[in-house]
Amino acid sequence: MLNDGLVLLLGLLFVLAGFIFVLFVPSLLEIRKPRDKGPRKVKDATLERLGVKVRMLNEDFVRLLGDLSLPDGFEFEENVVVEGCLRVGDRCHFGKSVKVLGDVTVGCGVVIDENLVVKGKINVLDEAVIGGSVDAGGGVRLGEKVFVGGAVASGGDIELFENCEVVGGVMAGERGTVRVLKVPRIEFPSAIEDVG
Repeated sequence: MLNDGLVLLLGLLFVLAGFIFVLFVPSLLEIRKPRDKGPRKVKDATLERLGVKVRMLNEDFVRLLGDLSLPDGFEFEENVVVEGCLRVGDRCHFGKSVKVLGDVTVGCGVVIDENLVVKGKINVLDEAVIGGSVDAGGGVRLGEKVFVGGAVASGGDIELFENCEVVGGVMAGERGTVRVLKVPRIEFPSAIEDVG
C-alpha cells in the first residue's frame, strides 16, 4: 500500500514536470532566439545617405533637418518632425504622426497611422490613408480614394475628389474655399456592334 502511494506520487510528479516542460520550453526558445526581430528602427546612416541630418530627440521622436525626399517604401515607427519641405515616395509607412515645417507632397498608397500637421501646403496623392487629422497652414489637396480618419483643417483652400472619405469633417480658413472634384469617367467603346 505504501509502495502504491509512492508510485502514484512519483507518477504525478513526473506528469507535472512534463506539463511544466511543455508549457515553458517554447518561451525559453523564443527568449534565446526570437523569430520576430521587433520593430524596424530607422538607421541614421540610411538617412545620411539621402543627405539629411538626423537628431533623435528620444526613442519616440525623430527630427530631420532640411528638405527631404523619401524613396518608395520607406518606413518610420517614430513621430517625425521635418524642419523643411518633405516629398514622400509611394507606399511609405509612418507608424505615428508627421509634422512638417514647410510644404509636403504625400505619394500614392502612403499610410500615416496618426496625424499630419504641416505649416505650408499639403498635396496628398491617390489612395493614401491618414488615420488621424490633417492640419495645414496653407492649402490642402486630396487625391482620389484618400481616407482621413479625423478632420481636415486648412488655412487656405481645400480641394478633394468626390471619392475621398473624411470622417471628422472639412474646415477651410476665413478666405478659403472647399472644392469637390468629380472623378473623371472614362467611356469605353462597345466591343459588340449592334446589328440591325
